[in-house]
Amino acid sequence: MANEIPNKAWQRSLTTLSALAIFATIIVALYWARSVFIPVTLAVFLAFVLSPLVVWLRRLGLGKAPTVFSAVALAAIIVISVLSIVTWQMTELTMTLPEHSDSIKNKVTKVKEYFGTDGENRFAKMFDEIGAVISPQSQKDSNSTTVVVEKAGNNWLTRAPEFLSPASEVFGQAAFAIVLSVFILWKRDDLRNRFIRLIGDNRLTTATRAVDDASRRISRYLLMQLLINTVFGILIAITMLIVGVPYALLWGVVASLMRYIPYLGTWLGLIPAVLITVAFTDAWWQPIAVIGVYGTLELLCNNFFEPRLYGSSMGLSEVAQLIAAAFWAFLWGPVGLILSGPLTVCLLVLGKNVSGLKFFEILLGDEPVLGLDVQFYQRLTARDQDEASGIIREETKTKTRIEVFDRVIVPALIYAKRDWEQKDLSTEDLGQMLVVVKEIVDDSTDPESPTAAVTDDPVPEIEKVRVLIIPARDTSDELAGNMLGVLLDAARWEVDVSPVAQLTSEVIGRANEFEPAVIVICTLPPGGMTHTRYVSKRIAKQFPKSRIVVSRCSTVVDAPETAGQLSEAGASYVATSVADTVHHLQTWLGALDSQQKVAVKVKEAKSIGITTAQSNLV
Repeated sequence: MANEIPNKAWQRSLTTLSALAIFATIIVALYWARSVFIPVTLAVFLAFVLSPLVVWLRRLGLGKAPTVFSAVALAAIIVISVLSIVTWQMTELTMTLPEHSDSIKNKVTKVKEYFGTDGENRFAKMFDEIGAVISPQSQKDSNSTTVVVEKAGNNWLTRAPEFLSPASEVFGQAAFAIVLSVFILWKRDDLRNRFIRLIGDNRLTTATRAVDDASRRISRYLLMQLLINTVFGILIAITMLIVGVPYALLWGVVASLMRYIPYLGTWLGLIPAVLITVAFTDAWWQPIAVIGVYGTLELLCNNFFEPRLYGSSMGLSEVAQLIAAAFWAFLWGPVGLILSGPLTVCLLVLGKNVSGLKFFEILLGDEPVLGLDVQFYQRLTARDQDEASGIIREETKTKTRIEVFDRVIVPALIYAKRDWEQKDLSTEDLGQMLVVVKEIVDDSTDPESPTAAVTDDPVPEIEKVRVLIIPARDTSDELAGNMLGVLLDAARWEVDVSPVAQLTSEVIGRANEFEPAVIVICTLPPGGMTHTRYVSKRIAKQFPKSRIVVSRCSTVVDAPETAGQLSEAGASYVATSVADTVHHLQTWLGALDSQQKVAVKVKEAKSIGITTAQSNLV
């Protein structure tokens, strides 16, 4: 046993180092071989987008080959056409933009005059600097002359490799992505089966359902995202045409691509659009109109179209999306920045459906990875009473007090006892934690009274039923008893909670004075069963007519023989939660009320019978 802990620590260290080494290797490979991974990723992205179209064409009766080639050819024609037009418009823009420097300077001058023309004004200095950038020659001495001597010749021939090399790389990657997407769609079934065999192990049915669900969700998400971004770009292009900005298609494509960047993309794409509008128009209403259209479309997309068209939310964390955008931009540049959203969605869906990739769901998802009970206990451990009580207050707004006790507070008390027994929590920390929990329980409110017994014919003349609550062993058991006490209807129950400091003989003496009809023994795991059986035997022996209920609140199922052992020790009923305990007491109380009603009616009948007999004699 002495060597077991060091061995486990050594194994955990080795596992951690191996994981870090594998992660670093993957990152290096993604960066070093990006010329291969980028077209592969684009091909997979294109295959997912075209998959619904291919399925639809197959349902129309087309063959496999015509379907795949038609879908890919259509996509290739659209992409090549758009890229050709964008390239042409970008070239034209670089040639015509300097001609509009006067318009830019006029607008800068007007803004400068609006803020003041004082040379000491900070805004004035800022606009002077902007003017120097726009027209640097105007800031120089008019007498100065710069002479540039260039060697005559065909310079474009010497500089051609500088342009041809990047262009050839881009077109080569695009061609490879298109060809690969054809084969992915062609061999879609075979690739799916291989992936299922790879991850399915011996769970073929589960793996098949997971892969099919993941592929459908990814395809739908990427297709809807493409449609929304395309329509967004078209509307921006139309807006630019209306306000009189040339090369509108270029800015529509930029707006569409920038929307793939999470949260920031739309506003980053707005900056060049506004600047170009300022340069190519004379009035200020055109840039303002562009800003208004961008903002309106973004609000409509985020709050109306995307939630409806995407279906259920993909559950992506905002922080994870931004970090993923920075990560992929670092590895693959602008292409990685645009693909960061789809890549993150794919990884999240795989994490939700493939057990071996579960860590992706934890890292990228927006669902809480810690339950409320763990969050509550974690805040108690950190001695953050304000946040811990805030968790309880939020829960009591939508749940009853019984549910909050069973799902949040009781599990936290069990975690505390477990950590204390394992020496992970000191006695002082445990005591402080229990004090805080008691304050939170006392402070919690429940406007309704879900524990009150509901009867069609209430009997106000019936006296309150006395119930004695006994903690089995320690302070946490006493706290559980106090929680049970506040849940019982004060109009029907007279509750007395015995202090944990009392000995069993003292508890018996207290019970003799109180004369309870029901005795509840509260115990929380782990441990405590031996002492609980001992207390049950003593109580059952001294009070054979009282109903003895053991409330063994637990987040885990105890051994099957636990209930039998407690019943043998004298327990009339063994409850497994606070709700179970309260429900049992209410049911027993209802049966007791019915018995008393029957007894009263019998007594009344007998009284009426005697009176009738006496009148007959007379």
